Amino acid sequence: MNCINCGAPLHFDVRKTGGLCPHCNTRNSLRSDFPAEGLEVLDLPTESLCSRCEHPMDAALLNGRPAQYCGQCHGILIADEDFAGVVWERRASYGGSDAIPAPIDPRELSERAFCPDCSAPMDCHPYYGPGNAVIDACTRCGWIWLDNGELEAIESAPGRRGR
Repeated sequence: MNCINCGAPLHFDVRKTGGLCPHCNTRNSLRSDFPAEGLEVLDLPTESLCSRCEHPMDAALLNGRPAQYCGQCHGILIADEDFAGVVWERRASYGGSDAIPAPIDPRELSERAFCPDCSAPMDCHPYYGPGNAVIDACTRCGWIWLDNGELEAIESAPGRRGR
């Protein structure tokens, strides 16, 4: 697979669904044709632009909770209180085998997503739960940004399931 931005060859860790291009730092995804499982994309465009690629966002439901979805980079924007509920529900009902989390790519910590409400850079940090995902959060506006594959990494990681 080659980078969508510069065309450089990409070598992804098989435990991840994408990553950063080592040449231009563009986020690339192995999953380009469908949204995250449990995400229902509604036929309702929002006024928000994607926090990563500035593509118009669509209204969506994630496990029945309101969210926004980018059809271009497959990112998800969700309110922080809804994110907590989605993680708990998905981990509790997960029936697959535990996935060994891939190490965090330190370059992911320097990526910046921008809040669609206040336009400030979101705080980028490791998710302090299972899955070795790096999430972005705007504590001022209460948003969580998830890049493609991060929710699945959190859901399938080993550890307490909340049952």
